[in-house]
Amino acid sequence: MREALPRGAGLIAANRLTSKNGLKLVAGQPTMNGLVTRQGLRAVKGLDVDCNNKTAGVDCSGKPDGLLSAATGMMSNDNSIATAGYMLRCALPQGDAIRVEDYKGGLVTLRGELGLAPQWKTGQCDGDCQERISACLMAFTNGDAEHIDIELAAPFTLGTDHSFTFQEAAFYGNIFADKPSAFYCIGRDYYRQDDDGIALYETRSCEGYNEVAGGDCPYVLAGFCDDVAHPTYPQEHKCTFSGDAAASCTGSDNKVWKNPITTFRAVQH
Repeated sequence: MREALPRGAGLIAANRLTSKNGLKLVAGQPTMNGLVTRQGLRAVKGLDVDCNNKTAGVDCSGKPDGLLSAATGMMSNDNSIATAGYMLRCALPQGDAIRVEDYKGGLVTLRGELGLAPQWKTGQCDGDCQERISACLMAFTNGDAEHIDIELAAPFTLGTDHSFTFQEAAFYGNIFADKPSAFYCIGRDYYRQDDDGIALYETRSCEGYNEVAGGDCPYVLAGFCDDVAHPTYPQEHKCTFSGDAAASCTGSDNKVWKNPITTFRAVQH
């Protein structure tokens, strides 16, 4: 978080989850497991797995066998570790962290920031948890790996107020499902209407993907978040809103997703 905001305000965070880290690394993992253990328990054979504020080999093992496993999970390669860092930023609150071993044998600290699913630290991630973490990771993605500031808002946890002016997009779906879903819709300030029709500002989450061979964006554009009043364009209205933040959104699968996250930018470009 870049600055303190009043209760109920959206949270401002630095964005740099790159396209090369792709969220496909998350999809297909044994996501009903806990973060550090399969059953969501903190202790394995008498030792706490999490080494945050503990000493490895003395009062913790640092060896997760859940989603963060160094053998089969997200601590098994550098790209997945980078994605795991963002995942923990989404899940745990600021001031909380998990410290576990990576595939090289070193301990890595993954710090919380937004607190969307604090229960996942010692338990499992249910449907709402999976959708909220999915939306958060999608919102953090930057296809060009640029470091920018975004503000995240939602009726749950984050709050619906915002200090950044431009509504960029809403992100929703479930990338943890057996058949991952990842949708976004265009916010009101990221398209413009003129005599030539509707023009879009390119969504930074997908920027960079189409600049390389076979680099299709993994996110599906579902349409416009709100109504688009244009004689040659259909009415979209993909989302219902609480204030300026999406409260539920419809994907191109016609399913209504109830945990979207809306992003705002200080500038349009």
